[in-house]
Amino acid sequence: GALLAQCVAALAVQAHPDEVEIIIARDASRFDDVDRTELDGRTPGLRWIDAPPGATVPRLRGLGIAQARADLIALIEDDCLVADGWCRAAIATGGDCAAVGGAVEPGPYRKPLDWAVYFCEYGRFMLPVPSAPDAPLTGNNVVYSRHALAGLPDAVRSDFREAFVHAAWQQAGVPTRVSGSLIVRNINTWSLRHVTTAPFHHGRAYAAERYGARQAPVRVAVAALALGLPLLKLFRIAAGTLSRGRLTGRLLVAFPWAMIFVGSWSAGEILGCLAGPGDSQSRWR
Repeated sequence: GALLAQCVAALAVQAHPDEVEIIIARDASRFDDVDRTELDGRTPGLRWIDAPPGATVPRLRGLGIAQARADLIALIEDDCLVADGWCRAAIATGGDCAAVGGAVEPGPYRKPLDWAVYFCEYGRFMLPVPSAPDAPLTGNNVVYSRHALAGLPDAVRSDFREAFVHAAWQQAGVPTRVSGSLIVRNINTWSLRHVTTAPFHHGRAYAAERYGARQAPVRVAVAALALGLPLLKLFRIAAGTLSRGRLTGRLLVAFPWAMIFVGSWSAGEILGCLAGPGDSQSRWR
């Protein structure tokens, strides 16, 4: 509730009601209605979607997309503070691409564990953002063209796993881009499970989705290659941070926790390749 209140407050000061609608999709079983009442009192016009208990993040995104009425549909998350001018920058994308991703900057983290989660999850999206046409797009700061989303199968749109959608578009030559003027700041703080069990389940669900339809020998080969994933991921994190010339000291302090994070993710990918998703898809919360 406290994170969401900050997120909405930052949006509300720049979201003109004639141009921007704010839709909040939530698992009602995990949210205090007192917080909702207070938010409605501070920011009239919020639209709420009460998802079924246990709804995953992809399902919440799908519900929000289905209810949005504008030609441009932007997705952020409740632990993000939009920068000044974010709404203006989102509108300025104009729908010229299927998706325009932005930057994710770090918040006032106090623990090395928080920095580790940031570098592992969002480090590749920190400023300055890359300008290549196939640059990766984040899932918590991105603006979509309604037309592009409408072209997706219903099942994909309703359970919106953005990493697969972005990859499919880029492989098909559908234009996407990244904008350095579209900035959010992540203000979350994380617990131990966010470097142990959460990456494991995300990695397992990801690998099962990506490789589950392949023949068994292919999945075994991919699982064997995944043994080297921890080193590859750590190298990419370090190289991306060094290339930007900032936050290297923070990365050094966070590195032990980052090693645990990528090890957990990689173990999940290996099991996902060999044994499928299990219940990991339902753990994406």
